[in-house]
Amino acid sequence: MTRMPSDEDVARQIIGVFLKNKIPSGGILRRNYFVEVRDGDFQRGINKAVANDWIKLKPHDRYTYKLTDAGFTAI
Repeated sequence: MTRMPSDEDVARQIIGVFLKNKIPSGGILRRNYFVEVRDGDFQRGINKAVANDWIKLKPHDRYTYKLTDAGFTAI
């Protein structure tokens, strides 16, 4: 049986997608870029990445994510 990844692990997967797509600080990705992050873990990862100030949610569009300076340096 495999262990469930921690919120921190999934948050790092989230910012890893920004790295893989060569997105600079301040850059934006939409939900469809994160297909490699398991659906069951995705929202936990997003919540943790926001709590860590690694990403910001775009107001009025919950499927758009902006990489912050802190998130860029955490990569």
